[in-house]
Amino acid sequence: MRKWEKFENDISKYINDALRNYDVVVHQYGNADSTTPDIEIKLNKNNKSFFIETKMPSSQTSQFVVEIKDNMFVYEKKNKFESNHFSQEIIDVLNNNFDFYKNVAQSGMIVPVPNTIAFGWITSNLRNKNVEFITSVDSNGNKKIIPLDDFNKFFNIKTIFRRKKSGSQEIPKKYYNDFKEKLENRFGKFEYIIKSNKLFVKIKKNLSQNECYIESDLLPNGKKYFLSKKENYLYKVKLTSGTNNPNIIFELSIDSNNNDDMFTIQCLIDYILNEEKND
Repeated sequence: MRKWEKFENDISKYINDALRNYDVVVHQYGNADSTTPDIEIKLNKNNKSFFIETKMPSSQTSQFVVEIKDNMFVYEKKNKFESNHFSQEIIDVLNNNFDFYKNVAQSGMIVPVPNTIAFGWITSNLRNKNVEFITSVDSNGNKKIIPLDDFNKFFNIKTIFRRKKSGSQEIPKKYYNDFKEKLENRFGKFEYIIKSNKLFVKIKKNLSQNECYIESDLLPNGKKYFLSKKENYLYKVKLTSGTNNPNIIFELSIDSNNNDDMFTIQCLIDYILNEEKND
C-alpha cells in the first residue's frame, strides 16, 4: 500500500469512528483520480451530502493547464473546470513576464502569485467538487478537520509553474505484442494477466521510477509504455501521453504555528448538526 493510500485509509477510519453515533454514511472513494474527492459524507436525515479532501502535510492540489497562443499564455479549454478571475490573475502574472516563463522546463519554477489569489483558486476549485472540509495532520501528527474557508490558516503555499506530461491511458490491444517483446528484452521472462480488458504484469523485481518507462518505435508522438505499481512485483500497463504542457501546480505544506485546539473533529460535527437543523 502506497503512503498516500494508508494516509487516506487512516483518515477515513478516524472520521468513521468519530461519526459512529451520528446519522450519516461515510464513504471513502480511495483512488488516485484528482478530479474525485476522497471522502463523501451523506446525511441520512435529509439526503444531503458533501465531500472531504485529504491532504498529506506536503502535497499538491488544484492544478490547471495553460497553453501558448499568439505569444501569450491562456487557460487551456480542456481543463475540467472553467477559468475564473483567480486563474486569470495567475495567468496575468505569467504574461507580464512572458519571455521569462515561455521556456519553462519540467524542473519548474516558483511564480510570485499572492497567497490570496492562490488560495482563492484552490477554494473555488474544491467548492466546484462540493468539498466543504480538508483533512490533514499537524506537525505533531494530530488529525485536523479544516473548513474549506479556513484552508489558508492551516497550510503554506507555493505556486509552481512547470511542464508536466498529461495523464496516461489503458494500453490498446494492438500494442500488446510489441509491449511484451520490449518488456522481455529488458527484464526477461514475466507473467502477464488480462483483467477487465486491462493488462497487468508480474516481474520478480521492484522497479525504479525510470525503469517503469519503456520506449518503442511503434508508439506515436513520444508516447511510452508505463508500468504503474499496484503491489510488490505487480504492475498495471499504461500508455503515457505524448503531450508535455505547462501546468500551474500548488504545493502545500503545513504551517507549524497552528494551535492544537484549532480544527478538531468538532468542526465537522457542528457542521453536520447545523445542516440537519436547517433542513
